Amino acid sequence: MKKIIFAVLIVALIGLAGCQQQGEVINVDGNAEITVDPDEAEVWAGVSVVDVSADLAQNDVNGKINDMINALKKAGISENDMATERLSIYEERSWEEGKSKVVGWRATQILKIKTSDMRKVGTIVDVAVENGANQINNINFGLSSEKEAEYKKQAIAEATKNAKEKAETIADSLDVRLGRLKSVSTSDYYYRPYMYAMEAKAGADVIEEAAAVMPGDVTVTARISLVYNIG
Repeated sequence: MKKIIFAVLIVALIGLAGCQQQGEVINVDGNAEITVDPDEAEVWAGVSVVDVSADLAQNDVNGKINDMINALKKAGISENDMATERLSIYEERSWEEGKSKVVGWRATQILKIKTSDMRKVGTIVDVAVENGANQINNINFGLSSEKEAEYKKQAIAEATKNAKEKAETIADSLDVRLGRLKSVSTSDYYYRPYMYAMEAKAGADVIEEAAAVMPGDVTVTARISLVYNIG
């Protein structure tokens, strides 16, 4: 009889241990959104021309792009901060009386020009337009890799704090004790640069518009999930 009671006691203890391991948890998400000043700007400037042949169109574009690059270098922009973002050439057609007619060949090349000096954005547009650019697509204000890493840490820390405070509030509301942290996962992190889309203007109008563009704030967000045991 004693052996049977002892066996039942062991089974009960094992069952209790299993319940403790599978105990109820509090699962919370923490969110953070911080707004910071950009420390980097990118200007998309380029040339698009139509000529009677692909070679003539491409040569015209290449000449204007080289003029732009040389002028930007003289204005203090490093060649390392310039890169070809898009390059295309295709046959351009128009419709007349319901028929497709070859107009010529269109060649396009877009440069992405980067600077860490916000005051140079207007200068970049000015120099580009005066040296052949007939397209100013966008101006982006964003973060360098160093600043992005810094603000990412800050956003994740604030999201973690937010999640922990939520868990503590829930535990207090349920009149239970918040136990040990069971798991952590970062479900989302990103930053959204500020993009200014230039209007379809040319020459002096583009230069005037670019000079008036002010750097916009950059938004950095993070989300984190925490799971706590209930003590």
